[in-house]
Amino acid sequence: MTTSDRVLNILSLFSLDKGIWTVEEAAQQLDLTVSTAYRYFRSLVSAGLVVADEPGRYSLGPAIIHLDRQMRLHDPLITTAQPIMADMASELGENNVLLLARLYRSQVMCVHQEFVVQPRLAVSYERGRPIPLHRGAASKAILAYLPSRAMRQVKADSDVPEDVWKDLQPQLRQIRSRGYSLTESEIDPGMRGISAPILAPDQSVIGSLSIAAEATVQSAEELERSIQLIIRGCKLIEAALAVRAASREQNETTP
Repeated sequence: MTTSDRVLNILSLFSLDKGIWTVEEAAQQLDLTVSTAYRYFRSLVSAGLVVADEPGRYSLGPAIIHLDRQMRLHDPLITTAQPIMADMASELGENNVLLLARLYRSQVMCVHQEFVVQPRLAVSYERGRPIPLHRGAASKAILAYLPSRAMRQVKADSDVPEDVWKDLQPQLRQIRSRGYSLTESEIDPGMRGISAPILAPDQSVIGSLSIAAEATVQSAEELERSIQLIIRGCKLIEAALAVRAASREQNETTP
């Protein structure tokens, strides 16, 4: 493992469950000497990635927010999808949240949300929160389109039991067959998830586009409309990404 890998491992320690670390705790967790851990923390502090507001106790620093802003402004998937999602949110109206998600290690993370009025029920797919890859419509829409090699790596990196992966296979085949995933109360009680994959021109999966809606207030007609809207939205995003890529390629090859 390289030095940069070890430094990045320190950043990965900061989580929802534990957002503040001492050097000694990090050293023990990562099997480092305390002197080595101190050296890594000094580098992270210098870069603004961690700060010590209390002596010896470190939390994530302002550079994280700076990087997040750059991502929101320049990430091709987010900037391409955002106006399309805004139009879709207006078409759907209240009690719906549109979610843009992408693969993050062996999990899925929401990277953008759009809604007119936030639903009364909670939506756990908030921006920046990792969600298990084997649960929820947004996750399963990505999982169903992973190539075999990537699927094996995801399974190896996760702590999900093998029997759970085995039980998922019929669901994933169905998702690939019909082009979307549909779940209810898998992540948030009372919420229905409708999601479809966003695919690159080579058919590799980039992410997923989803609607989270209150199941009890969504009629059968609204459900069908939402399914068609999500499929259409994914096609619009895919087409816009393809145009963007072609334009960039043309600019790079033009003398």
